[in-house]
Amino acid sequence: MKKQNITLSLALATIFSSSVALAVPEVSGKIVHESAVFTQSGIGIGAATTYSQTADSHGKDLFKSATHAKIFIDGDASEDASYHVELNGFYDGEAISGYKDNEEYTQRDVVREAYIDTETQGVSIRAGKQQVVWGTADGMKLLDAINPTDYTEMAQNQMEDSRIPVWMINAEADVETTGGSVQLIVAESKGSVFAGLGKASAKGLVHTNGDAGHPFVMKGVDTITGRVDGFINMAPMLGKVATNSFGGMFAGGQGQLGRQTPLVAATNYRGFNQTVHDYVNNNSLVFNAGGTSATSWTGLCGAAHSQDTTTNLCTAAGASFTDPGEMFEFMPVTSFATFDTMGSMTTEYRTEGSDGMNVGLKYTGSTTGGVNYSLNYLNSKDTNPHIDLHWEDASGNKLYVGTTTTAQNKLGDNATATTTVTTAGDDVTTVHLFTTQAAANDAYGKTYDAVNLESTTHEDVANLVFVEKYNDIQSIGGSMDMAIETAELGPVVLRAEGLYQANVMTPILDRKKLSYGDLQGALKMQSTEYFKYVLGVDITVLTNMMVSAQFIQEMNLDFVDEAQACSAQASHCGRYTADRAAMHMSNGLQKAEENKEFYSLFFSKPFGASGEHRWNNILMLEENGGKWNRLDAEFSIDDDTQATVEYNKYWGDANTQFGQLEKSSNIQV
Repeated sequence: MKKQNITLSLALATIFSSSVALAVPEVSGKIVHESAVFTQSGIGIGAATTYSQTADSHGKDLFKSATHAKIFIDGDASEDASYHVELNGFYDGEAISGYKDNEEYTQRDVVREAYIDTETQGVSIRAGKQQVVWGTADGMKLLDAINPTDYTEMAQNQMEDSRIPVWMINAEADVETTGGSVQLIVAESKGSVFAGLGKASAKGLVHTNGDAGHPFVMKGVDTITGRVDGFINMAPMLGKVATNSFGGMFAGGQGQLGRQTPLVAATNYRGFNQTVHDYVNNNSLVFNAGGTSATSWTGLCGAAHSQDTTTNLCTAAGASFTDPGEMFEFMPVTSFATFDTMGSMTTEYRTEGSDGMNVGLKYTGSTTGGVNYSLNYLNSKDTNPHIDLHWEDASGNKLYVGTTTTAQNKLGDNATATTTVTTAGDDVTTVHLFTTQAAANDAYGKTYDAVNLESTTHEDVANLVFVEKYNDIQSIGGSMDMAIETAELGPVVLRAEGLYQANVMTPILDRKKLSYGDLQGALKMQSTEYFKYVLGVDITVLTNMMVSAQFIQEMNLDFVDEAQACSAQASHCGRYTADRAAMHMSNGLQKAEENKEFYSLFFSKPFGASGEHRWNNILMLEENGGKWNRLDAEFSIDDDTQATVEYNKYWGDANTQFGQLEKSSNIQV
């Protein structure tokens, strides 16, 4: 925790503890138990832990059995101050490891809230651990950015439950001259919680921060940290291929994967397959389709139909499945010399944390015409993390990427009848690692052999480091609402929210660099400006049923979509803004939408003899076909007991934010 956060926390704790000692508290509480079952059998995105998909398939199983014991403590600290504390005991017997118990700065935090309310000189002050709500949008957060959010159950939980309270000073005062009010927020910054992120792991072949088995891992997260599809686990496999299979014999730089025929196989495991297509090294040794050759080479595992149960490098014989996204398909012109550079590479995941100080300012007012409005400003850490990549040597010194070129050789006289190449390909781009940026820059345009004679190349085992970071961003926005009286519908409430954000880090994918093995250059984060807005209308029909409709659009003002000239083997080149939520090996590392649109429809109506029960339904429709519907019914059994039944259904295109979670549809009680 940074110094300013420690200072804020200690000051608030001192005020709180000294005041509470004077109070006679009122204690109340409730016990909440939640159980949830899948409504469909299948495989969740983060579920696969081995190459055998059937081993990780779930049925209509119980995946949540959580009990909350909530205790509320309220009292007067003095004549001018009161306090409130919410404690939360938690245990989930069905959750995966790491999600069973209380955890700080999640929705499972032991101390949910602990604050003092007081007033001085006309200023209302709430100091302590709390949540502040800006904005009124249904089913999504736009202006509501003071507190981070726990997204480990997507948006299924109520906002007040998924919102993560943080330590802050919240001061508000009326402005007599305008009739409005001004609010100042000074708060510690914390990141939102996503399944699969936020957990550091040291150097090693298998990383556990993918939260394998969690039902709400998203494809974009799975691409980074997933046990099967996560690049942090696939990258060491590339090094293993280079070391154990290529064996360094291709270090001369000639030859590349794919050649005339890109590496494509129906039987594969995330690109590590048992059928080798037309491999050639600098000695013109031919490995034809089927993995046979004059040598003992029989596949990327180094042995016929072999499998490594530790790395899942290949599928076992007969245990294959069809998958359009194969690792080597994305790297069809990677030279064997590049793979030699990656030999025995390791990976590491680090988290920098989001500690810092956020400052927010809000003015709320209304016009004589009945328009209520707010103007909002927030200087903060982004609650959503981004991932930076860089190389290090075994001692932790940073390494820099440089590239060289060498003419691609033809197959020559040793070509077999089944592997004939009639034309020479493009020059081969070879990736090297250097100890200085200057040496890396100097390598550009030189031949592989020329650089190999110099002493600037790095020969040790390289470590590819993934760093989870939170960027400083600025947010300016506002909201408005007004009621219009109509003869047919009664009062109609019109709502709008808008938000401009600067310096949001967004993933940019460079498929050309990926095609020749520049892993660091292939995924870069770019500072981006966004404008997001919501238009909503609320009406009441059938006596007391509330109906709310919304149109939501997120506009990327720095969208990247560039064509690239590349060789025939790397036909899917391009540099573009990647879809943060849905890019995945299975969809070609999907490009984002420049202007992403959502639509929502919300219904809420009481029922029962005296309206003591209520049902609610929200439907979210996403551009490109993703859909989510949550239907819940609340039953007031008596003054002390309430029951809720909730059905969350996800469906639609599997490469959308909502559609990808179809197999995680569930019923909760």
